[in-house]
Amino acid sequence: MTVPELVKVSLDKEQISRLKAEATRGKPYTDRISIALACRLLNSSDPRFNPFAVLDEIDYLEGITKASRTKSEAQFKKPPLFPFWHKHFFSAQHLIKNVGIRWNMLNGGNRDLDKMINDVVIQYGEDQNSWPGYLAHQLVIGGLTDRAERGLTGDWLIYAKYENSNYYLDLATHEEGVGDQANTLFKKLKNGSQSEFPFLFSVEV
Repeated sequence: MTVPELVKVSLDKEQISRLKAEATRGKPYTDRISIALACRLLNSSDPRFNPFAVLDEIDYLEGITKASRTKSEAQFKKPPLFPFWHKHFFSAQHLIKNVGIRWNMLNGGNRDLDKMINDVVIQYGEDQNSWPGYLAHQLVIGGLTDRAERGLTGDWLIYAKYENSNYYLDLATHEEGVGDQANTLFKKLKNGSQSEFPFLFSVEV
């Protein structure tokens, strides 16, 4: 199998500005997102990924909108990712995970799941044809609604704070921020953003 040759693309400042403006739909923070993040927002190869879910969270962090459906932003506690911050964003690929967390599926369920199933038995015990639809609705729609009230989880938008402004660097999964993988994630952030925002990677940040 032959490996395709990598194609190098060179963009001037005006082209980079247009790329970022397209990715952010012309939002006022356009110049504070990295090229790496702009490219991710414009990538349409994954139909489950919704770039507007990321832009909604940036709008929230910028004070453009007042509400967020996901968990509150938090700062990383340990190097190498400290002092960066992360904010969850929710897209279609995170639905099953949130529903699973709500009902504690990975650990055999919880009391709420037992009660919900029991309620189905009581209400539809003699009409078993109604069980699947009602049960599915309660599991998915009910579970997602409950999770939204507590803050949905998802993947991370990673950003940095500098001189009272936020700089948005890249997206990452939870797994990328754990243990030894945090070093790899930091290298990804550095490779993708340091040339644009060198002050974010200085000792003084």
